[in-house]
Amino acid sequence: MEINKILEYQTLDSELFKLEKSLRDNQDKKMAAQMQNNAKIAQERSLKLDEKAKELEKEYQNAKNQYQVQKKKMDEIFEKDVDKLSKEEVEKLEKLKDKLAQNLSILERNFAKIAENMSGLLSEFNKTKNAFQMAKEQFARCKQNFDKAQSQALPRQQELTKKLTSLEKGIDAKIIEEYKKRRAENIFPVVVSLAGNCCGGCRVELSMANISKLKENGILTCEHCHRIIYLK
Repeated sequence: MEINKILEYQTLDSELFKLEKSLRDNQDKKMAAQMQNNAKIAQERSLKLDEKAKELEKEYQNAKNQYQVQKKKMDEIFEKDVDKLSKEEVEKLEKLKDKLAQNLSILERNFAKIAENMSGLLSEFNKTKNAFQMAKEQFARCKQNFDKAQSQALPRQQELTKKLTSLEKGIDAKIIEEYKKRRAENIFPVVVSLAGNCCGGCRVELSMANISKLKENGILTCEHCHRIIYLK
């Protein structure tokens, strides 16, 4: 095998690998993804708060209707002329009035509790709305920064890819296939020299049988890290 060609290929690919890694590890890209997720969480939270608000509204309307019914009954009692009623009827009205007064008191406490819940819900909604807006703005800024970095790297990426495609024509197809397979597994560098009796990548010592194969064939796949080993 013409080792110089594959080494030249790897030198160019190393630059491409670093460019790709810098884009993968770009902090703006990571932050944009995080802000996108935060915005999604805020949206989901808003939907839940909206459902809770509808439940409170329904609870308020039910309490309001009950209050109106109880209040009407109380008003009817006060409109009665007790002088025209018997003692038993007056006592019955007194008991009913006390019961209605108790019901109205309970409903008033319910109104206060509903109002408190609505206030808390509104506060939570405003916090969620602000969190969503902040995430949306940060996402836009980070995405813009990442898009700029990606755009700046693109010409060199295209240039390197073109050169690599051209170099591939002069390298054994099986070697290129093995190289690309390791590359896809983020094993880099893929091609390393023998370091003493060890793999130049993972530093695991080769058996004498494998060293003999390497000397015979010029290249060998490391049994440990799967890199392609060559003799200088």
